[in-house]
Amino acid sequence: MSDFDMSYLGVTVDLAGCPNRCRHCWLGNKKNGRMSVDEFKRIAARFKSWRNENGDSIAELAFFSWWREPDYRDDYRGLWALEQELSSPGRAQRFELLSTWRLARDAEYASWAATLPPKACQISFFGMEESTDWGMRRRGAFRDQLAATRRCQAAGITPRWQLFLTKRCLPELGEFLKLIREYGITSFFIGGISPEGCGYGLESERVEQADVASIPDGMAALSRDGLNRLGKPERELLPGLLRDHAPPDLSTNIPSVAVDADYNVYPNTAEPAAWWRLGNLKTDGVDAIMKAYRDGTAPGMIANRSIPTSELARRYGNPDSAKLYEKEDLLRRLMHEWGMDHHQ
Repeated sequence: MSDFDMSYLGVTVDLAGCPNRCRHCWLGNKKNGRMSVDEFKRIAARFKSWRNENGDSIAELAFFSWWREPDYRDDYRGLWALEQELSSPGRAQRFELLSTWRLARDAEYASWAATLPPKACQISFFGMEESTDWGMRRRGAFRDQLAATRRCQAAGITPRWQLFLTKRCLPELGEFLKLIREYGITSFFIGGISPEGCGYGLESERVEQADVASIPDGMAALSRDGLNRLGKPERELLPGLLRDHAPPDLSTNIPSVAVDADYNVYPNTAEPAAWWRLGNLKTDGVDAIMKAYRDGTAPGMIANRSIPTSELARRYGNPDSAKLYEKEDLLRRLMHEWGMDHHQ
């Protein structure tokens, strides 16, 4: 059984998809869909009408019209109003996420976004221009990120730059530090890469302990969390995991599910891979999906609560690896590798 308590559920629906295919994205390389507003309303109605065996409904619901890129559709203003209408009072939220693709193209978008909380925007980089375009898999992405930064600053929105550090961009860090200073960035952090979804494909580029010396002191000092998000070498984390006989129990702590363009539904616990899939809204229905989510019956959910961490570490850990991970990210890699082994 999961610990879902019927008090709250977030439902994200991938109406339009994303302009990017970022190499770090834990959500993977999903296709873009073209769901209609009416279909979004119908999906919301299905979750609102769901009842458990005792006739109880979910106390509070939040509905979001995007999963990957917020405000990607041209009718973003109307969709934000609709999210508030469909959601329980106060549950529709904005987070520190805006569409940098739209910020670079829509002259009115920044001023509209500035009227809403939290008045901050996360803007991602993989290094300088060639590396960022490579990382986002889109030519012109780097220039879009810079244009988005300027539009945020002009509108009174704080641009929060994050650099996804890989071996590829190590030679560019001095130049990138100059860019941070040129743009007057006051909110910056060096982000770790979760090795699931597309991010698993970046394992060959994951920085190692020896690479930390390549990070300029000034950059580490500017980073909001210092270098903490890079974590520790796998070989240092592994002994503790080998002694841990409890299951990984990965969790986002916020009950939510996501609906992709093909109506497949996943828990917001880990990557949307086959072993985490709860079902399909069209073929299985909301009742079967909610019971699978509540009872934790997707294969990944069962493994997450039953396989000893020590077993995962023994089978998939590398005691010689100097690659840097936060503990939870290493667990996510081990779970990903378990999933690939068991659900091919």
